[in-house]
Amino acid sequence: MAIGAAVVLALSAAAGSVPPQAVDERAAENAAMRPGSGDDDIVVTAQRRPASERDVPASIDVLSRDRLIDTGIRAFDGLARIDTGLEIAAYQGETQLFLRGVGAVTFIGGFDSSVAVYADGVYLSRPSAIAPALFDVDRVEVLKGPQGSLYGRNATAGAINLISRGPTEQWSGNASATIGNYSNVDLLAGVGGPITSNLSFRLAAGTNNHSGYTTLYFGRGTDGRAITRHAEDRHDFTSRLSLRWKPASAVTVDLAADYFRADDRAVVFHFSGPGYANSPLFQSRIATGELGAYRSRRVSTSIVPYNRPENWGVRGTTAVDLGPSVLTWTSAYRRTRPENYDDLTNSTVLGESQFKQERSRQLTQDLQLASGPGETRFRYVVGGSYFRERNTIRNEFFFPYLVGYLGGQGQPDCCLLKANGSTSTDALAVFGDATFAVLPGLAVTLGGRYAAERRAGTNLLDFVNFAVQNDARLAPVWFHSFTPKAGLEYRPTDRILIYATASRGFKAGGFNVGSTQNTPYKPESIWSYEVGGKLDLGRAAQVSMAAFHYDYTDMQVQDVAANTVLIRNAASAKIDGVEANLQVRPTDSLRLDASATYLDARFDRYRTVNTKTPQLGVLDLAGNPLPQAPGFKAHGGAEYTVVAANEWELRIRGDATWQDRIYFSAFKDPRSTQAAYWWLKARMAVSPPGRRYEVALFADNLTDTRAFTNISITGDLDGSRGSGNLAPPRTYGLQFTSNW
Repeated sequence: MAIGAAVVLALSAAAGSVPPQAVDERAAENAAMRPGSGDDDIVVTAQRRPASERDVPASIDVLSRDRLIDTGIRAFDGLARIDTGLEIAAYQGETQLFLRGVGAVTFIGGFDSSVAVYADGVYLSRPSAIAPALFDVDRVEVLKGPQGSLYGRNATAGAINLISRGPTEQWSGNASATIGNYSNVDLLAGVGGPITSNLSFRLAAGTNNHSGYTTLYFGRGTDGRAITRHAEDRHDFTSRLSLRWKPASAVTVDLAADYFRADDRAVVFHFSGPGYANSPLFQSRIATGELGAYRSRRVSTSIVPYNRPENWGVRGTTAVDLGPSVLTWTSAYRRTRPENYDDLTNSTVLGESQFKQERSRQLTQDLQLASGPGETRFRYVVGGSYFRERNTIRNEFFFPYLVGYLGGQGQPDCCLLKANGSTSTDALAVFGDATFAVLPGLAVTLGGRYAAERRAGTNLLDFVNFAVQNDARLAPVWFHSFTPKAGLEYRPTDRILIYATASRGFKAGGFNVGSTQNTPYKPESIWSYEVGGKLDLGRAAQVSMAAFHYDYTDMQVQDVAANTVLIRNAASAKIDGVEANLQVRPTDSLRLDASATYLDARFDRYRTVNTKTPQLGVLDLAGNPLPQAPGFKAHGGAEYTVVAANEWELRIRGDATWQDRIYFSAFKDPRSTQAAYWWLKARMAVSPPGRRYEVALFADNLTDTRAFTNISITGDLDGSRGSGNLAPPRTYGLQFTSNW
């Protein structure tokens, strides 16, 4: 790979004038002298064992608690504003994640993410459980590239670890209050400390509230005045209790329980373009009302939508320090219950509404043995895991305009389309990963995971009181996979790390519930080849670069055929890309950071019929860009600190992100794209010595950019219109934080 060789040569040339430094000297450096002191020498667990971020031979972005605050990240989708390899969209309460162009475009409930998200070591199986998990976190680890050997199922694109703030042996606490436009009021408080000499705790609770970003227009009353309400509001509550018990000096037991609920109208569709004229009944029905505009935050509707998710979970982790190694066992149970209802019409006369609900229950068991954090010559982790999930899914669509056409007079649920079902998953896996020195400065990594997964379920597609199109019990099917990994890492000096890896990732196969498709779709897989390096020049700069090539096969392509969603292993793709990150601190007062990702992510093989334009026949989509894969994305940030005579600090920070045009459909549908745009943020904070508290002014999306984060094309019964979600508008406010 010419690009990969260039990365290695660039790092080696930059390091030529750097004399060898001892590990102890680097560890002893003053963190304040490094770029981004809030993120210095962070110990991460992305490779399932503790290691310094700078010593991880992989592309990883780590966002500490301080950096999340400084860059104004207040919601999960904000991560994509500063991570150039990451795309995040919300769709009906679910979080769609894409890393380096790899992800899952979801239309209906029950589909799995292609990015494995873990909260304190527990896999979050449902996309609707991801966004609420960004609560009271200590750091976020974004590990890029397939992670089949260490993380297994559904880590085709990579993995994200969310690490919560844990119990403390000394009394401590924090509180924050935010007020802003759109009647924004956010509150968070946490406290922790010792209960006994060997038992400590942390309790945190928070609520987020703001009024709606979108206006719902219902028409005009008898007095001629517009009848409106607001949607895209937010009203939720989250809490977590953590306990840490040390019954012996070598044994630590962590227990935690968390709870989340919301009751708002956060789920709403924005319409990107008119549909095809393939449903005259639908078109004539909605034309009797007032139609809403496209690409607008003013949506015409006849119903009041709602969003009422409720999630909770419990976790127990026991760690035993055996001296040269650490034995860890994690057991967890989670319930995830999203529920929402919305109008899909964009007219004051109802043409179609959708109800969506899941009832997921998951149990996870993980056992692993890993080398201790002080081990350098031979590092390893071995283990096994068991995952069990039972999920009940409802995707129900009501088409009142079809009542007369289908002869359903007198039966108000005549034209309720039920796309429902259930899934049952049992997955077992064993894995191992070891790194050992072969020569001074040169180490080899070998790893792999074997997994066996059983999937079963039920499938129902029913036009109530008209026609049952499918009612089937899905016989169990087994999927088996082996995902190996091999790597080299070379350290010519203590400040330089050069690595090369080859690894395989996979996403589990399964059943497409709520459709006419009773045969399972197969797993999809990626072979990844990556070369990169990290250069640490202390105060002067920190640089990381990576070049990668993916062979992406058996892609699980989700599309709407007629009025049902199909999932097929219908395509393959090749992805080439380059990433670069830079942190610089030229003076004590100025910090600069920049990152960029270039992607060439295109279908290599994909021949299919676009069911919206069947007259065109079979289309060859080879060469078309993958959905949610911008060709170029860059971020830059600058922070300047002014210290007054009494040592009070004034910190001013600005962030700018530019994103290339993005497509949301393999067909490059003009209604399913977002043009290139800028995203600008600013923050100004004042704090006394020690930053015991802070008062900050912030503004997000300064230019009030209107950008779609996802768009899908609906079915034929409702005219195949483009609908999706818009990124938040301009927000600003005042934030007070306190730490003690």
